[in-house]
Amino acid sequence: MFDSSDSDDESSQASIQTLKVDWLDMSFMGCPQSVALSGLPGCRFRNINQNLHMDLNKIENLGISDVVMLVTKGELRKYRVPNLIAEYEMRGMRLHHYPFPDGTVPSVENVMKIIDTVRQALEENRKVLIHCMGGLGRACVIASCLLQYFENSLTPNQTIFVLREIRGVRAIQTVKQYNFVQDFRSLCETWMDEDIERSVSR
Repeated sequence: MFDSSDSDDESSQASIQTLKVDWLDMSFMGCPQSVALSGLPGCRFRNINQNLHMDLNKIENLGISDVVMLVTKGELRKYRVPNLIAEYEMRGMRLHHYPFPDGTVPSVENVMKIIDTVRQALEENRKVLIHCMGGLGRACVIASCLLQYFENSLTPNQTIFVLREIRGVRAIQTVKQYNFVQDFRSLCETWMDEDIERSVSR
């Protein structure tokens, strides 16, 4: 079991990295800095050496109250933050956990749940952080879906361009993720039609 404390890394304090947090431009909804993207707070793996409490302090100082977490509990152990869920709760943050494996895509149902979570938060003037492990693949897939859902004029490729501008050229990492982003609107329509059919049949 990995120790999630940061006290055993005193010798490497000088090389501690700060969590990179970037804001999505949601100005078309009247709330330009309300949805943020990042990697995993406190991650310590290979060349990544972050401090969990420093990262959580940064998130709090940005006024973020809701966190959409996409990593699995196994990843929390692997990246040495096994107590992250408890840390969020201790700080009074609202955690919305929708895990799916690195490099893959979420279910459309879970994307729609996340969209509802974000919409409710924005309506209540709350700020939301969406994070996976690196903040490039899974988090950017969800962000692209959000942008496409809330702003009909944006094409899938335009959302990818936006995300690569703010998160880097590696945003949207796999072919599967790229295809999901391209197909999201049609997948969303199919899911909604099926949801209506399920409701009628009840």
